[in-house]
Amino acid sequence: MILSILLLAAGTAFAAPSTGTAVRAPEESLRVMLADLRRKRTWEVREAVLGGAAEELRDAVASGDGAAKERLAGRLPGMAKDPFDICRDLETCREAPVSLHVEDAVIIDDAFRALARPWFKLQKARGKAVTVTVDPGTGVQLKLEGFPAVPVVTLSAEPTPTGGFDVTIEEGSEAAKAFAAERAAVLKTDKN
Repeated sequence: MILSILLLAAGTAFAAPSTGTAVRAPEESLRVMLADLRRKRTWEVREAVLGGAAEELRDAVASGDGAAKERLAGRLPGMAKDPFDICRDLETCREAPVSLHVEDAVIIDDAFRALARPWFKLQKARGKAVTVTVDPGTGVQLKLEGFPAVPVVTLSAEPTPTGGFDVTIEEGSEAAKAFAAERAAVLKTDKN
């Protein structure tokens, strides 16, 4: 009991922000918020992963062919080619991805950050802020300053019947269109 109280006090003291600390970048803030949330919900995530049917996906890959087989194989653990190394800069990010699939709950945070990254890059290029909130009931919300077409982008994760999780942007096609239009405007302005 005493050890638990000491660890809690030490953790609180360590986590308390000092007045001289630098402001975190939005991607770093999101990483910290997701890590905190994952620690709080470890058991729920573990149950969702263990309850999946990875064997069905494996069998679908074995019996598939062509592009369908390649797409399904990319969903198997460790088979996708750098799935989260997307949109590192605005110029090469022609469209904002709207969903990613992860098999391992440990890398869900990477998927959330990968889907949020284009929005961080766009807002930075526009000189506008992104406010990040994480709520277990709502998901990850990116509040985009001065972006009337899509003032809030909401990302969520759902367990899938074949195992793993789909991490998606709600109303993804509308958000992707708004991203593409604003990206084009920002890049056009930069070239002039």
